Amino acid sequence: MEGTGTTLEHRMLTDTLGAFGEGNLTTLSPERGILLLEGWLNALPGDVGAERIMAEITALRDHLKTGDYDLEMIRHLLLNMASHTATLAQEPVVDGVTSHQLTQLAHALRNFSNQF
Repeated sequence: MEGTGTTLEHRMLTDTLGAFGEGNLTTLSPERGILLLEGWLNALPGDVGAERIMAEITALRDHLKTGDYDLEMIRHLLLNMASHTATLAQEPVVDGVTSHQLTQLAHALRNFSNQF
């Protein structure tokens, strides 16, 4: 997520922040969640540090596709993604604007996980 160009990663970050807001009282359908997760899976391969979060994204996407939701598993995966996102925000290669957005996303994921 280097630089401030309009990359797929930056578009996904903007879309995801728009979908979550602060993560409080967010209503996000499983279908919309799957689309966001698949977008991230397309955007992240090859990014420094992305492997830390891609496993959780894949697991959550696959779990949502089953239609049989384990709310504790969803909460756990969201919290792991929040933790990894917060770590990515501190990477030296991440510019200030992106770092701030990643920190916002980590916060929104933590808040959203509290709904489960």
